[in-house]
Amino acid sequence: MNFSEKLQEYYSSGYEKTRLTSDKAHSIEFLTTVHYLDEILPSNTKVLDCCAGGGIYSYYLAERGFRVTAADLSAYNVKTIKADKNSELLDGVYNLNVLDMSVFENENFDVVLCMGAFYHLKTEEERKKCVAECLRVLKKGGLFVLAYINRNPCVLYQFWQEPKNIAKQTELIKTGDNNMFYAVDFDEIDKVVEEFSLSKIKNIGVDGSIYPLQKKINSLNKKRFNDFLNYHFLVCEEPSIIGNSMHGLLIARKDN
Repeated sequence: MNFSEKLQEYYSSGYEKTRLTSDKAHSIEFLTTVHYLDEILPSNTKVLDCCAGGGIYSYYLAERGFRVTAADLSAYNVKTIKADKNSELLDGVYNLNVLDMSVFENENFDVVLCMGAFYHLKTEEERKKCVAECLRVLKKGGLFVLAYINRNPCVLYQFWQEPKNIAKQTELIKTGDNNMFYAVDFDEIDKVVEEFSLSKIKNIGVDGSIYPLQKKINSLNKKRFNDFLNYHFLVCEEPSIIGNSMHGLLIARKDN
C-alpha cells in the first residue's frame, strides 16, 4: 500500500469527523481556531476550505453567512460532508488534491483555509507547491489560513506514551517525519511568510499543552474549563506556547 492509499485508509476511519469534538481537551483546538476566525475574517466573504476534513469549519462558517466551498483529498471526507443535513449551505464540495486546484480560477476566493495538507506533505517541494496553489486561488488582499503540526510536542507526546523510546523519537526533531504526518521545523512557518511575501497577522498555538494535560482538562467542570480556555486565549500567541503546541495556525494576508 503506497502513502496515498494509507492516507485514504486513515481518513476512512471517520476519526476526523469527531476529532475536534470528542472531549473537552480536543475541543480547545476547534474553539481557539474559530475564536480567531470570528475575530479576523471579514463578514459575508467567499471562502475555500480546501482541506475540509469532516466539514467542521466549512459548516461553522457557512452557518454564519460565509459563502463556503469545501474540498478534501479524502473521498470518505467528501462523502461525509455531502451527507450532512446542511449541505445546501455550501457553494460546492470537491474531491481534490491541494497541489492541483485547477478546477478553480485565479484569485477566486477572499479567504483560503488550508487546515490539514501540511500535516502530510513530506517534501519541501510539495509544501511550497501547496502554498503557491492556495495563494493562486486567493484574491490579492485576501487571507490565507494555514494549519500545521510542530515537531517538539510530537516528540513529547510520544515520550509521554512510551518513555523507553526517547532516543528513537528524538530523530523526529531532525526530520519532522512522523509516520503519515509531517511536523514543521521551528522556523519553517516564518520562512513560508517570508518566501511568499505574506503579511503575518497571527501565529497561534491552537491547542497549547493539552496533550499532557488531557486527563486533567477533561475532568474540569464547565466553569473551570471556561476559565482554562480564557487563560489559553491569553497566552496562545506567545512563542513559547506556539512551539509546544501540537497544532499551530498561521493567519496571513496576500499582499501581491
